[in-house]
Amino acid sequence: MTKPNIAFLEAADRIGSRLCRDAIFADNRCNWIGASKDPVEGVWVALQRSFAADLYTGTSGIALFLAHLAAHTNDPVHRRTARAAVAHVRKSLPENPAGLNIGFYLGRVGIAYALIDIDSVLHDEGLADLGLATLRDLPVTLDESTGLDVMSGCAGAILGLLAVWRRHGEPSLLDLAARLGDHLIEKAHRRNGAWSWSTSDMPAIDDLAGFSHGAAGIALSLLELWAITKEPRFRRAAEAGFAYERGVFNEEHGNWPDFRVSQQLPPSAERAAGYMIAWCHGAPGIGLSRLRAFQLTGDERYRNEAEAALRTTALSLRDATAGNFSLCHGVFGNSELLLAVAEIFGDQQHREVAESTALRATEHYPKDEHWPCGVPGGGETPNLMLGLAGIGYHYLRLYDAHSNPSVLCIS
Repeated sequence: MTKPNIAFLEAADRIGSRLCRDAIFADNRCNWIGASKDPVEGVWVALQRSFAADLYTGTSGIALFLAHLAAHTNDPVHRRTARAAVAHVRKSLPENPAGLNIGFYLGRVGIAYALIDIDSVLHDEGLADLGLATLRDLPVTLDESTGLDVMSGCAGAILGLLAVWRRHGEPSLLDLAARLGDHLIEKAHRRNGAWSWSTSDMPAIDDLAGFSHGAAGIALSLLELWAITKEPRFRRAAEAGFAYERGVFNEEHGNWPDFRVSQQLPPSAERAAGYMIAWCHGAPGIGLSRLRAFQLTGDERYRNEAEAALRTTALSLRDATAGNFSLCHGVFGNSELLLAVAEIFGDQQHREVAESTALRATEHYPKDEHWPCGVPGGGETPNLMLGLAGIGYHYLRLYDAHSNPSVLCIS
């Protein structure tokens, strides 16, 4: 077992202390102000605002990082701020409209998962019960408006429900996950044995590949469902989703296309696929899905696809000190694939790449330097998937991956 490098805990501690310093308190609750992308008159712009309760950009995600950090540092300020962020989540939940989506990163399932996870490290009486109650009370109406993807739809909800089921074994959670899985099967577009799903409101050349909004995340949720229920229909659907991405893989790029089309292009412009290298779109997230698929099935096709994703991702991390360091579409989200390979296969070489990438970043962005985050034009932001909390959480995972499970591939 690799001896933990204290430099990673120190980096996480510095980031966590900054988050605690910048928290805005009201009584026993706290929130933050930071950059977010929001639609203004049909155009996405960077705005500064306070945050809701969601896992992706909200206080539940920041609280999750601070709670895990407090478990390592035993710092009362980290613990107090995590609890104050949870208090904001508690207050926000009843105020959310009944139609709040069921998704993992942007919806109720992710908030509930965060509460249950925080309870496991802070041992706050009642948080797990609140998380479970939130899942039991999910307002689930499956129709044309129901999201399908990992970010805000059925696939993410399945992953979160199954993760909580593994801890608590509550049958109603498994029943709901199976119901959501059947909805995904019903909504699939089927072409010659390959299944895909329409998940994006943006113009797109074809149904999306990728983890956050595309076939990789949806197929993985169905495979996780099969692994527990052993219902053949879920494995068949999962394999058909992976087959769709296999059919669009580009050997020259060593990557899967991003079929979204910029809304800034005039209608007459030629629309060609791009190639992102990120957790949300492209090789890093797809690689995580294939690593997990290989774990669940032992199918060498998935290991081969994971290795293709790994080669492209590792190349992107050479001397990576530019861009942004967010988990969603930044350097540390990409580095998570290498860390996962190291965890699963005991591959020290790839762990060393992930570690050296993070150590270079701490040298480049010392204690008082602002970190490049994932909101273009928005500067630094405190949240989990686009900002400081996620950067800090990656350092915690480098320090101790066992105690700090991935938030990019929930299992």
